[in-house]
Amino acid sequence: MKRFIGYLIGLVLFYAPFALYQKFIFYLLGKKNYADIHDFCLRIPLEHIWRGRIFDQFTIETITMFLFISSAFLLGPFFCGRLCIAGALGEYLSHLIPHKFQINWTRYIDPVPVRYGIFIGFLLSPFIGGYLACAYCNYRLIEAGIFYVFMGERTVLSSSVLFTAVLWLGLFGLFTRGGRGFCNFICPVGAAQNLIHWLGSKFPFVLRLKINHSHCIQCGKCIDQCPMGALQVQKNMLHHHAHHCITCKQCIESCPVKAISYSTEKKSLKHQEVNLCNKK
Repeated sequence: MKRFIGYLIGLVLFYAPFALYQKFIFYLLGKKNYADIHDFCLRIPLEHIWRGRIFDQFTIETITMFLFISSAFLLGPFFCGRLCIAGALGEYLSHLIPHKFQINWTRYIDPVPVRYGIFIGFLLSPFIGGYLACAYCNYRLIEAGIFYVFMGERTVLSSSVLFTAVLWLGLFGLFTRGGRGFCNFICPVGAAQNLIHWLGSKFPFVLRLKINHSHCIQCGKCIDQCPMGALQVQKNMLHHHAHHCITCKQCIESCPVKAISYSTEKKSLKHQEVNLCNKK
C-alpha cells in the first residue's frame, strides 16, 4: 500500500495536467511555462549531459538531474522503486496473468549487460546522429492517457509509441514475471540509477539492501516477491544483485525471519553486534 501511494504521488507530481513538481520549479525560477512530462523527463537530460548542454543555464533539467543523482547515490533507485508509475503499471498488470503463462527472463538472461549495453547505446546515439530520448517514451504514453481520462483529449499515437506500449505493457508487462521487463532491460533511467547506487554503496553512510546470511532460511519468498529478479540463490546462499534492484523493499516485507534489511553499513554492523550479544 505504501508503494501504491508513492506511485500515485509520482503521478500527481510529474504528469500533466497536474505536474506539481514542474510547476513548483517554474515558480521558483520565475517562469510561467505550461508544464508537461517533457520538462521533467529524465531521459532527455541524460543525453544532454554528455554534450554539455545541461550546464548551459540553471534550468529545471539541472535541478532535476541534481536531485536524481543525489537521491540515487544516497537512497538507491528511489525514483524507480517509489515514484515511477510507468514501471509500477507493468508490475501491477502482471498480477492479472498466472505465473505459468509468464516468462521469467532473469532465469535465462542476465539483465545487467543488456541494460548497461542499451544505456551506453542510448548515451552515444546523439553523437552518431540519433536521438532516442523520445523514441520509446512510456512516460508520454501515460500522460496521453491521463489527458484522455480527465480532459477527453485524444493524442495521435505514432507507430514507435504503439510499439513501445505493446513491448512495455504486453510482452514485458503482462507476460513477464514481476512485470518489470521494460525496467530491467530497456529503461536508461533505471540503468543510470543502479549505476549511481552501486557507486554510492561503496560508502558506509549510504543506504543499501543487506542480507543476514546467518538468519536466512532460503525459503524463497523474497525471490518470488522481487519484481526485478534481483535475488537468487547461488551455491546455497541468497545473493542480491544491486545492478538491477529498485529497493522496493518487497523482499524485506516478505521475509519471515527478517534476514533482509535496508540500512547503512554502520547500522548493519551494529545490528550484527547486538545479535551476537543476544546469542551469547
